[in-house]
Amino acid sequence: MAHGARILSWSGRRSPALLPTMPSLCICSIHPTMSWQWRITRPRDRCVNGDRAPSCPTGRALRWPASFRTASISWRWACTMPASRACRAWARWSPMRVISRCPASGCLFRSHSGQDALTDSRPARGAILALCVVLLAWGVRLQNLTYHSLWFDEAMSVHWARSDVARILEVSMNLVEDRLPPLYYLLLHGWRQVAGDSEMALRLPSVVCGVLLAAVVYRLALGWFGARVATLAAALTALNPFLVWYSQEARMYALAVLLGACATWCFVRGLGATERRWRDSESGPGGWGYLWWPAYGACVLAGLYTHFYTGFVVPAHGLYLVLTWRRSRRAWLPFLAVLVAVAGLFAPLALAAVRASGEAGGGQPLDDFGQRLWTLLTAFTIWKAPLPEMVAVTITVAIAALVLMGLVLPDGARSFRDSGDDMPPPPEAAGKRSRHEAASGRALLALLVVTPPFIATLLLIRNRLAFFGERYFIGMVPWLLIAVALAAGRLTGYVRRRSPALRRAVAGLCWTLPVVLTLIPLPGQWSPPARKEAWREAVAYLALHARAEDAILIHPDWTRYPLQYYFKGPGQTYAVFSSVDGHTDLDGPLTVISERHPVVWLVESHTELADPHHRVNAWLAARFPLVTELYPPGVAIHAYAPGFQTDQRPEDVSPASARFVEGPLMIGYRVPATRLRATDDLFHPPSGWVKVVTYWETDAVLQQDYTAFVHMVDDFGQVWGASLERGNDTFHLYPTTRWRPGQVLRADFDVNINPVTPAGRYALVVGLHDATGVQVPLLDGRQQAMFATVEIVE
Repeated sequence: MAHGARILSWSGRRSPALLPTMPSLCICSIHPTMSWQWRITRPRDRCVNGDRAPSCPTGRALRWPASFRTASISWRWACTMPASRACRAWARWSPMRVISRCPASGCLFRSHSGQDALTDSRPARGAILALCVVLLAWGVRLQNLTYHSLWFDEAMSVHWARSDVARILEVSMNLVEDRLPPLYYLLLHGWRQVAGDSEMALRLPSVVCGVLLAAVVYRLALGWFGARVATLAAALTALNPFLVWYSQEARMYALAVLLGACATWCFVRGLGATERRWRDSESGPGGWGYLWWPAYGACVLAGLYTHFYTGFVVPAHGLYLVLTWRRSRRAWLPFLAVLVAVAGLFAPLALAAVRASGEAGGGQPLDDFGQRLWTLLTAFTIWKAPLPEMVAVTITVAIAALVLMGLVLPDGARSFRDSGDDMPPPPEAAGKRSRHEAASGRALLALLVVTPPFIATLLLIRNRLAFFGERYFIGMVPWLLIAVALAAGRLTGYVRRRSPALRRAVAGLCWTLPVVLTLIPLPGQWSPPARKEAWREAVAYLALHARAEDAILIHPDWTRYPLQYYFKGPGQTYAVFSSVDGHTDLDGPLTVISERHPVVWLVESHTELADPHHRVNAWLAARFPLVTELYPPGVAIHAYAPGFQTDQRPEDVSPASARFVEGPLMIGYRVPATRLRATDDLFHPPSGWVKVVTYWETDAVLQQDYTAFVHMVDDFGQVWGASLERGNDTFHLYPTTRWRPGQVLRADFDVNINPVTPAGRYALVVGLHDATGVQVPLLDGRQQAMFATVEIVE
């Protein structure tokens, strides 16, 4: 035992009068009935008011409790352990009243309120709050988990997860078809074999990562700044719209930010363990604390194999060691050893990344730098919430101000060097720390916030897509939220000496304002304006309206994965063009498709990259009548009817006979959906549509061009819906003067419903206008012919 410590045993009442004369004594506890060992500094070596004595490794005074004089401890067996564990064991099991801090680790035995640590409820209350925050994160992320459809990126995750392991490694390690590392795809590959391919199953791993992130943030902030700041930071993490969004997405971003936070936690614990090993003589030459460094390397390596930007935490850690080199000099060896090992294991993927990074060409690092930062900050605070511009700007500015205050304002917050303690110090103990320690305590937090955008700006020199998406910088969000929580704690500290009423009011405002600012945009993430690409709803529409003989053309071809995930038929799918320009041959493939199928459903997404001039859609629109068009979020559907001319009416069409005084005759119709809502917030807000397919013929050659219309009317003839006027429907693209007797022609109508239409049953009527716009009556004198009914529901 160090310093000549001896093990003494008592079996009765002993006076501690002789204890200060001993060179050193170590007393620890496993159970009240077991022996006690404690290290005591000699009188000439004692520390007073934090001044470090020559033989006192921690610089803290030791004062014996009065109850120790009457302590009666029976000896059973003796043991030794590090003093920090001894203190914790004493605090947990000892019947004594201990009123000092352990001289070796600083573990708290007496709360700042003066209550005994054994009876203080603060640790239990902190644990309950932490558990509540974790449950909050779980509940928020499970809410509306399947509200959004799988979009293109998520469908790519499913596509690679369905591939075999060799294929995933071949693609991801070479970055040829997918420019992201393979770890998430490999994990999802194994997970889906257990949980299946449902939307909820695919997104559940991200939910778990988001919940664990809240727990890691709590533990990090607890070690840095205490329980209150930790609880608020974890609550903000649980409720942050940006983090919630990507915790509900089957992508690697939730895993990446979790690994970045875990790497920082391991770095903090490893650095603290290294410092204590050299500070505490009882730690010996070895110690379990060094296991944090291999764990740190594993988290960094896993993060790099999940997303490249996760590695941005490593330069922040290195810069922190540089700034605190005097205190952290002994951590350089394990830190560099871990980085060398990580670099060797990451080298194959790093070489592929270097080769691929130059393909997009360089950009201008300083152009729009402020705008990029504002875009990131807005995304991290508001994200997809459809808020008024003034509200969104106010929230963003407020959060930015809190982040800045948390990183700049001086305060007695807990310093980084004490992060290894299991219990936070009381406010007055933290307030006695020097400004230097407080500044170094928040230095790592500031570096974690500043480093990612700075490195990405430098990467713009080589790759103009370094700021491709806000989601790439998701690793910054936890540090911003900890800074916000820290600002709340520091602002509260400024009114500590004021009146209790003012102190409570300011404290309540400081602690609740960040939560309120986070809650305001949260519900908007599950609103129609915030929808992702609505592939699920688009495929459901195709399943209702497309026919088995129809063609479904996906354009560009690389967007086929989300449609294939949902599509179960009917119809035959085609994926032909990956990109289209003025030299692309459209006639050959499109002619073949249009000759084989009576209707071609053109499903487009991301055409701004592959077909910015919409050449494929223009080719079809110039040749065939428009059947319908709709625009769910992120997707556009145009249907054209190459087979609008037939020899006879199809068998599955309901017969009709609407004969006008002059003009063509309607002989059949089809209404795919007869029960629908008056409003629509997806395909064509705010109105619902009634899709109507009609079939016409003529007995003789017509001498003028006629146009038909369809209305939805109530029992009194009041119009509640009217067909849209389109210049490329059958009556306009192929005028009636070109019709020939014996031909059956298809004409499609979209009846636009008044959004305030009451629920009930309504009639669909058809009418005809001549070339001058005058309505042509029926042979029986009526102006319109009723042919079907529909029901409007709430």
